[in-house]
Amino acid sequence: MGNEEDMKSINDLLTARFKKIEDGVVSAENIAGLFENLLEGIEKEFSVPFVWLTLMDHEKAAPIINEIKSSDILKSRFSVVSQELLEIILSGGSKPVLANKDLQPFYRLLPPSRKYFVKSIAVVPFAIDGQMIGTWNSGDADANRYEPDMRTDLIESLTAQISRKLSRLIADKNGAEGQSGGIKRPGGLS
Repeated sequence: MGNEEDMKSINDLLTARFKKIEDGVVSAENIAGLFENLLEGIEKEFSVPFVWLTLMDHEKAAPIINEIKSSDILKSRFSVVSQELLEIILSGGSKPVLANKDLQPFYRLLPPSRKYFVKSIAVVPFAIDGQMIGTWNSGDADANRYEPDMRTDLIESLTAQISRKLSRLIADKNGAEGQSGGIKRPGGLS
C-alpha cells in the first residue's frame, strides 16, 4: 500500500509541476513570452540543465524565429534545422522522442552559440495549426534522465497546450498586422 501512495504522491507532484509550466505558457501574451515561460519553467520545475528550441527551416517558422531573436532570454537558445532532419529524429511523427544512446543526430539540434554536455535528451515537437514547426528540447549530462521507455503523457499534454496557444498567437499576430495597415490592437493577444 505504501508504494501505491508513494507513486500517487510522485504523480501528483509531477502533474502539479507541469500545470505550473502550462499556466505560464497559456498566460503568455506573445510568442517570445510563451517560449520564455516554457524554458524557464522546465528549468525551474525539473532542474533541467539544458533547455532550448529548434525551429524548422520553413516559412511558417519565420514569425517565431523573429520573435525569438528579439528576446534576450531566447536568442542564444535556439537553432534552425531542415525539415528532413526533424522528420528523421521524430520518426514517430508528433510523439516526443527520449534518447540516451546514439545521440549523434541529436547534436545537430543544439544551438550554434552554446555547447551542452548532453548524454540524454527529450525532443518534443510543437505545431502551428497541426503542422509541426519545431521542438523544445531538454538535455542532461545524466544518461538516465531521459530513457526511451519512459512515459510521455504529461509532456504530450503540455506540448498540445503549447501548439494551441502558439497557433492562436500567430493568428492574432497575423490578424493585427492585417488591420489598419499593420497597427496592432491595444492590449495585445489572447
